[in-house]
Amino acid sequence: MPVFTSIKKNIYWDSLQVLYTTSIFTECEGIEAGLVIMGSSAGKAALEELDLLTKEAGTARDMDLIFAGRAHSEEAFLAAVEFVLGQNQKVSAGENRPAYTSASAALEQHSNVNICTIAVPGEYAREETEKALNAGLHCVVFSNNVSLADERAMKELAREKGLLCMGPDCGVANINGYAMVLGSITNRGPFGICGASGCGIQHVAAILHKCGSGISQGIGTGGSDLKDEVGGITMLMGIDALEQDPETKYIVLISRSPGQEVLQKLLARIGQCTKPVVACLMGSDAQMVQASGAVWASDLDDCAQKALALIGKENRFETEEEILEMAQKAIQNMSPEQKYVRGAYLGGTYCDEAMKAMQEKIGGIHSNCPLSPELKLADSAKSVGNAVIDYGEEEFTLGRPHPTIDPSVRKPAILREAADPETAVLLMDFILTPAGPDEPVGSVILDILAAKEQAKSRGGDLAVVASVLGTDADLQNRHHQVQLLRQAGVLVCGTNYRAALLAGEIIRQKKERDLK
Repeated sequence: MPVFTSIKKNIYWDSLQVLYTTSIFTECEGIEAGLVIMGSSAGKAALEELDLLTKEAGTARDMDLIFAGRAHSEEAFLAAVEFVLGQNQKVSAGENRPAYTSASAALEQHSNVNICTIAVPGEYAREETEKALNAGLHCVVFSNNVSLADERAMKELAREKGLLCMGPDCGVANINGYAMVLGSITNRGPFGICGASGCGIQHVAAILHKCGSGISQGIGTGGSDLKDEVGGITMLMGIDALEQDPETKYIVLISRSPGQEVLQKLLARIGQCTKPVVACLMGSDAQMVQASGAVWASDLDDCAQKALALIGKENRFETEEEILEMAQKAIQNMSPEQKYVRGAYLGGTYCDEAMKAMQEKIGGIHSNCPLSPELKLADSAKSVGNAVIDYGEEEFTLGRPHPTIDPSVRKPAILREAADPETAVLLMDFILTPAGPDEPVGSVILDILAAKEQAKSRGGDLAVVASVLGTDADLQNRHHQVQLLRQAGVLVCGTNYRAALLAGEIIRQKKERDLK
């Protein structure tokens, strides 16, 4: 299938806009693969990686916008380009908002603005962030691929200015009730969350929302903030901000394993905090965290539950007995050949969580990002034994949207895994985000039904287990997405952790039955 290129001169779209646009472009009729990207060296490298770099694309300049696609025909390609540009113009006209070529130009017209989002390619992120900080703006930096040295420099400047630098690689923030970047829409409430895991912030906030509470602020630090090289600057400043915020009554902290130096600083700061703190610092010692005065949480579900306990509420998760019963029913019609779970994940935090939850029941899990190096898959497209693939890894996202925005990258995995007679369980996550598809479940539901039909045709029964992260206030409506899955016979659990426990239990019970 031929590759076509269209270059739009002197049109600049930021990273969020090109990611979202690419997700629309690649869904257009006649487009097999495509990318919308700026003509920088990084953009051309991404095109080359996807085998979409043509001679014409090679002539584009940094400030040119490139449409590149492998299409059935040139007519189909050009129609897709025009459709996407038309959609963009409609959105711009509908928003009726002026556009500016720089932060300083915008500030001249809106002197009361005090926060901005930065979504430029990583090599420009420090320069643009420093401009914004020097202009007196708090920053939400969505850009990734920023060195730790540059991140440290950006955050030291922010600290000097008394401003928050959220990110780089900040995917979720909610400031004064406004969901920013990729975060879910949630109720306002008494909990201020500061986290180095965007997925973690969204997870806890969604459960608080579901239980009738909500969040005052959601401060994303970026995934590297708690590394010793960066120093936890934004997390520490975030605690200060939440402690001073009159709307925040309780503080919730979330991160993957902090660096040891940062952990000591963080625990010392928690010890001085005047508001109750719930801390989910994954991999940290419970007694050490509790000694700081914080309520220790073992995982994201536990974090949400312990936060809710502070206001006398409780979320209902699936019980162990319910999971055992669901697993017992799931294995009834499985064939002797069916032995393994195959996971296809959009979120890295959830992928880690699932492997940890399942390995307690079924042993080591193979993956493209395994918990132990010896379990790394040689080829992410060829699962071995129990296996989980993180489709948010760079091998799948280089030059294309993250799968939470464009989940089509994992779509082929559904039928590929189902074609293996040894697959007993297909485990999936669905993450709702404003920039994602309107119907994340609808886009794969026919594949799920076909996968289950494949297993039946071989005399077996494929268990599809899933969780949906988001709220009913999101554009996609979590309740609607859950209903679509259940109507297709999918076993939907309240959270990813519960879904992983169920998947592991199905495999454990199936193995036990086969040994009898």
